[in-house]
Amino acid sequence: MVIPKVESAQPKASQVRCPYCHEYVPQSQYGRHEQQHLRLQEDGQQAEYATLPPEEREVSTDLTSAPRWYRHKKCGQVTGMPEEIIQTYLTNPWFYLSDKTFCTGCGKHVRLRECVWEETGENLQTYNDRLRAGKPGLRPGLPKLLLAWIVNTFF
Repeated sequence: MVIPKVESAQPKASQVRCPYCHEYVPQSQYGRHEQQHLRLQEDGQQAEYATLPPEEREVSTDLTSAPRWYRHKKCGQVTGMPEEIIQTYLTNPWFYLSDKTFCTGCGKHVRLRECVWEETGENLQTYNDRLRAGKPGLRPGLPKLLLAWIVNTFF
């Protein structure tokens, strides 16, 4: 079942903004709406991933110099990073706290440290840590960091 998008410049109090499509959705329908974005494709990847809304992404960033392709060292498969995800983590390197990325070869999310950028040879975890060090003011609070640590450690 497809949940209709709610077009509205000013959301109603009973609406939430979807972090995947950035549309305002009635809060009572959000669970079903979110499932559309989380459904798995044939390769095991989610249909869509959360990103910053387009108006919050840095448009001044030259994406031609940002690495886009990474190789999983364990299986050797190369996977591409979508532009909206690149824009999101360049704007806020703390946005994705899972420290995992999807490997098209393995069909699952793998740790960033298991992957290297094709363009530079740099480990994705090192790259991500460097970006985070450049924007310490965006670092989330302790409860969110603790939750991310639990997820990264046990899942």
